[in-house]
Amino acid sequence: MQPYIHQFADFLRLHLNSIAIGLVATLLIIYGGHINGYFKKITKSLPFLGRFALFVVLCSAGYAFMSSQLVRLLKMFLYGQADLPLIGIIAAAFIVLAFCARSGKDI
Repeated sequence: MQPYIHQFADFLRLHLNSIAIGLVATLLIIYGGHINGYFKKITKSLPFLGRFALFVVLCSAGYAFMSSQLVRLLKMFLYGQADLPLIGIIAAAFIVLAFCARSGKDI
C-alpha cells in the first residue's frame, strides 16, 4: 500500500501550484463578500469617490496581493509535508471548504 500512497503524494506534489490556487480562490470566493462588507463598514464615513477608489484598490491590488501571498505560503507548507499527511491535509481542506460553502449558501 505504501508505494501507492507515495505515488499519489508525488502526483499531488506535481500539481501543488494548481491545488494551492484552487484552495485560495475558493476561500476568497466564500469569504470575499464578508471582506467587502467589513471594508464597506469601515469606510462608510468617507465620501463616495473615496470609498469607490479604496474599493477599486482593495479589489485590484488587495485581493491580488493576498491571493499571491497565500498561495506561496500554502505551497511552502504543503511541500514540507510527508506523503500521508499531504494527502490528508489536501482532502480535508477541500472538504472543509465545501462545508463552509454549503453553510454560507454558496452552493
